Formats: sequence, C-alpha cells, structure tokens
Amino acid sequence: MEAARKTSRIGRLVEHFSQLIERAQLAQGARLPSIRAAAKEFEVSTFTVVQAYDRLVALGYLEARKGDGFFVAQTSPSTEQQRSTAPLGDVYWLLDDAFHPDADALQPGSGGLPDAWLDEPGLHRALRSLGRASGPIAEYGESRGSLGLRNWIQRYLNDRGVPAQTEHIVLTNGASQALNLVIRALLQPGDCVLVDDPGYINLLANLRDHKIKIVGVPWTSQGPDVEQLGQLLEQHRPKAFFTNPWLQNPTGASYSPAVAHRVLQLADSHDCWIVEDDVSGQLAPDNQPPLAALDNLQRVIHIGSFSKSLAASLRVGFVTAEPAVAEALQHYKMTTGLYSSQLCEQLALQMLNDGTQRKRCQRLRERLLQAQLDARQRLQRLGWQCWAPAAPTPYLWIGSGRADFDPVALTRAGLKQNILLSPGCIFRPGLEATPWLRFNVAFGEDPSVWRFLAEANLG
Repeated sequence: MEAARKTSRIGRLVEHFSQLIERAQLAQGARLPSIRAAAKEFEVSTFTVVQAYDRLVALGYLEARKGDGFFVAQTSPSTEQQRSTAPLGDVYWLLDDAFHPDADALQPGSGGLPDAWLDEPGLHRALRSLGRASGPIAEYGESRGSLGLRNWIQRYLNDRGVPAQTEHIVLTNGASQALNLVIRALLQPGDCVLVDDPGYINLLANLRDHKIKIVGVPWTSQGPDVEQLGQLLEQHRPKAFFTNPWLQNPTGASYSPAVAHRVLQLADSHDCWIVEDDVSGQLAPDNQPPLAALDNLQRVIHIGSFSKSLAASLRVGFVTAEPAVAEALQHYKMTTGLYSSQLCEQLALQMLNDGTQRKRCQRLRERLLQAQLDARQRLQRLGWQCWAPAAPTPYLWIGSGRADFDPVALTRAGLKQNILLSPGCIFRPGLEATPWLRFNVAFGEDPSVWRFLAEANLG
C-alpha cells in the first residue's frame, strides 16, 4: 500500500505548505492563499483548508491574523527543529491509518482490545434482558444521563475514595466527549495547558482543534518528571494539566505514590486544574487510589469510561468534578449534543448489575498481565527494549535500542505487509520524532507480527 494513497487531503496540504516553508520557498511573514483561493487551487473543501492551516499553526509554521488571514510565522521551525520532527506527510497518513484500519489488517499498534477479549456474550445477554424489560427506552432521558448508572458510578467512585455525588456526575459519549466538554468549560483559544509527553492522540488533536497552546511534560516509567513539571508550571502558568495517570496510553506506565502526591502539591501551589483521564481505572490494582481521591475532588476533574471493561461500542463514559465545574460540563453537554444515549447507558447498567463485573475485570487483568509477560519475553529475545514495568494493560512502549532506528520508516514497511503499527511521534504534542512506538499485546498473537519485528530489528 503506497503512502501517497493513504494520505488524507488535510495531510497533503500540511505536507505541501510545510515543505515550502522548510525549503524557504515561502519566506517568513509571507501571506498564504486565502481559504477560498486554496480550496479552489487544490480542489478541496474550505473546511479541509481551514483544518490544514490550523494544524500548521499548531505546529509553529503559520500564524493567524484576525481579519487578514494566515502568514508564515516569524519563528517557523528551524532546520534543527525540522530534523527532530517526524515528516508531516508521514504523520498524517499514519493518523489516518490509526483511526481507519483495513478490516483484515493486523493491528499491533491498536489502542483498543479485540472483540474476543471483551464480554460479547454478556452484551448479548444485556440486550435480550433490556428487550424484555418494561419502561421507556426511546426518550431522550436525563441531561446528566441515566440516574441508575450514575448511582452505580457514585458507589464505584466512593469505594475508590472519590467523594463523588450523583448530581455531580455527568454521563458522556465515551471519555473523548468528556475531554471535549472539559476543554470547552475550562479553556479559551490561546490558553496554555500541560499534557503527558507522550500522551493520548485524540486529546492532542482535540486541543489543537480548539487552538489551545500545548506543552508536553516528559514522562518517566513512574509518571511525569515532577522536576520538569514544576519548571513548566512556573514558566507557562497553564490553566490545566491533562494526564492519564494509571496504565497510561501509550506507555502502559502508572504514577508512583510519591509522584501522585507531588503532582497534586504542584498543581495546588500553581492554581492549576488536573484533568485525570482514568479510562483504565477498572483494570488498575484495587489499592490504587485515583488522584481525585487523594485531592478530595477539589481541583481534580475525574474522567472514566467503560470501553476497556465492557464494550467500546457502548460509548459510555463519565466525568465528575466539584459542583460549579460539573454544572458547566452539563451545560456544554446540552449545547453540543443534548443528551447521551439512554439506550447505551441502560445496556451498560444491565452488564454492571449482572453480578459478574468484578470477575469480568479480574479475568481481563489476568489475561492482559499474562499477555504482557509473554510479549515482553518475545520482544526481549528479539532485541527490543520495554520502557515501563509489566502491568495489566494492552500497552507496551518499545524501542529497538539502535541509533539508526526509525519507527516511521518501520510503520511504512509494516503497511506494505498489512501490519499497522503506531510510531511514537503521533503521541507527542508537536509530533516530535522519538525512537519508541506503542505495541498492543492483545494483538500480538499472529506469527506474522513476530516475524516482521524479528526482521525489523536485524538492522
């Protein structure tokens, strides 16, 4: 499969203009074609041009001047910066593949779990049970979401030490919508936030689309580098730190207790919100308190999801925060999408109330941990390095250890064999090059994947 065929229209425009700027064929301060003119020239929609220009602004190539258009930034990326950033055309066709894989592709770079690893029979039982139940299922439902499910979530959070109240829990169409609501409630274009580096792809794209300044906090195998975090808080005065503390996507690492306490101390001293993306919380060890528990839900906004423990197709997530923030989140939920799906929420509640959720999560933890241990042994025998300790998560952050290793080139080679990988650059705030990539142990059973990785690390 040729890369050119996989590149999106937006990606082609980003690549075109970034190359002109890098080659000095567009000088600093030069005005780009208007949105309408570019749409006509490249035979694309005006929406495509806007998205491409916005991405170039986020990457530092362009600056937007209200009422005047888009101009090459006076401080556009230098040659040295260009060498440390993955090729933009490559990055955008990789992102296309990550979200739109071929049906028959092997997906060791996937961010989800195979259907067979989730409780498909339980979902079918819930569907049959809901079909036999009386009561309305065709109505909009409550603006905050199903009261029954919010009651379940309240008990679950209280058991983990989070002092959540039912009226301060807002159900969402997955954790991604919850993140979007938080962005809308807390931030304005031009505001600065801190994020995990590397971090969650969809969050980074969402922040870029809202024209938020993104600053990455380097991660260690114990969570964020707290010394760097303190310096970045002092330097940038961000409004929020978006972080995925437990079984992090993409590295699989988790905060140590000392790091968790220090992050909260720093956030408090710099008056910074913490947005805790806890989508794998039900797979974390039972004795692991979330940040919202340690903080007593004061400046932590806590986000969860059932995609990793029930079914991704349900698209049921939730967010809880202190009362004023929760009210703002409910407002933005109503203005952007009215209600979440009552039908999906009732299905999720059927599964959660069937008496098997604890065992369901325990089986999945054990299977993931065993798959991690097996994959780590195979990778290490092939000369690959694993960055974080083993944990009950699909994610391994792996590298070859070779100085000349290029994950983007490896991904290009994998696509020719219908093997979809996820190079580390797509998880970084500025798409910076990195010698690491994400490997999903739940998709590591096919021998073709291991043959490919063995050949790839021969140099």
